[in-house]
Amino acid sequence: MSAPFYTVKDVPAQDFIRAYAEYLKKNNKIKIPEWASIVKTGLGKEISPIDQDWMYVRAAALARKIYVRGHWGVGNLTHMFGSVNDNGKHESGSGKVIRYLFQQLEQIKVLKKDNKSLLKKGSRIVTKEGQQDLNRIATQVALAARK
Repeated sequence: MSAPFYTVKDVPAQDFIRAYAEYLKKNNKIKIPEWASIVKTGLGKEISPIDQDWMYVRAAALARKIYVRGHWGVGNLTHMFGSVNDNGKHESGSGKVIRYLFQQLEQIKVLKKDNKSLLKKGSRIVTKEGQQDLNRIATQVALAARK
């Protein structure tokens, strides 16, 4: 009997994002810039995140979101990672953080730009290597949850 196989869609999002963020941090896959400690994550925020590992968590969330539904661009994701202020107005998320994490995930071959799509040229999709890595982490999460 072969070993069980799980995809990112088979495991809870929160568990996968936490596990993939730990993987990125432990293996030094993403370089954290100096400005990460002072940058806000969106227009509606007043201070930078308190969690020191927030950049790894955001990178894991971006990778999962693009895996589940590809062809996301920076504009769509600034809306997705934005917030709502007190009077109900939507505030965008930080485009610089998303662009930087896209570049980092492209360097480790998890994401790539899709230049073949006619309507969404330049949007990001998951590479074959990235899909294998993400599914491997998802399988580890699912097996740990079964125990």
